[in-house]
Amino acid sequence: MKKLIASIGGLLVSASGVMLVGQALPGTSADRIGFPKDYQSTFKQLYAIDNTQNQQVRVIWANDIAVSVDPTQPWNFPYGSILLFEDYPTVPDVNGNPIRGKDGRFVKGSLRTVFAMKKDKGFGAEYGPIRNGEWEYVSYFPDGSFATAPANSGGCALCHLQGASAPLSNNLPALNAKNDYVFRAENYFSGGSGAVPDGVMLNYLFVPRDIHVKAGVPLTIYNTDQIVHNVVADDGSFASPLFGTGGSYTMKFDQPGEIAIHCALHSRMRGRIIVDPPDAAADAAFRYGHGGTSAVKTR
Repeated sequence: MKKLIASIGGLLVSASGVMLVGQALPGTSADRIGFPKDYQSTFKQLYAIDNTQNQQVRVIWANDIAVSVDPTQPWNFPYGSILLFEDYPTVPDVNGNPIRGKDGRFVKGSLRTVFAMKKDKGFGAEYGPIRNGEWEYVSYFPDGSFATAPANSGGCALCHLQGASAPLSNNLPALNAKNDYVFRAENYFSGGSGAVPDGVMLNYLFVPRDIHVKAGVPLTIYNTDQIVHNVVADDGSFASPLFGTGGSYTMKFDQPGEIAIHCALHSRMRGRIIVDPPDAAADAAFRYGHGGTSAVKTR
């Protein structure tokens, strides 16, 4: 977080389009969140994201108030909402790439940091030009001490502002306007797994049309379209439920071969899953064990 602050402190564009050069990012004067030491038993785990950019696993938790958000109004989290994300490093293979476990997910190391954000009435005013709604931020080490103190939390606020509706410049798109400065709400509402995608649905297409996977290795397809889809095998061997934007479906195939797929709602939306033979590299990457049945859904 401190490295982030150092890298962006000299170049910042405010919501009004004014360039702020050479100014430290504003933080807050106090921690108004507090480390919730029993969160793993009192909060609900929403989802986990395998982050390839940072070779990191992010596990997202929410208190009861945040969980009560109306899925039809994800831009309107109620006051008192607290969201946490746990930061775990991935376990690397001999080439430095994240090892995946039997479920196809990144194997995580020891917990490093717990990032926290809370929404309450009047929160965020001290962030000034980088304020995003009524959220404040801080991060903790697992023992509850500060990893990012309130005074240094401007980097967190800026990150959420850049991914939200208030533009940092006149040309920044409103990427996250409906999510109240909360990232990936649609993953939770639509049941997205957070696994690395092997294919996506977009504009009534499977992308790519031919989706390759090794035998015995889980394959995950996300819906990135703006309408509901599903994944159905032409031979009737499996069919996913319908799922909306941000949702995903995971399956696994034991034997090499080809499976033609389609969306039951959109007849021209067709593709293929090509199951390639396993190889030694895949076996090594999955050395934590995998077994399986065909078309195992882990949505």
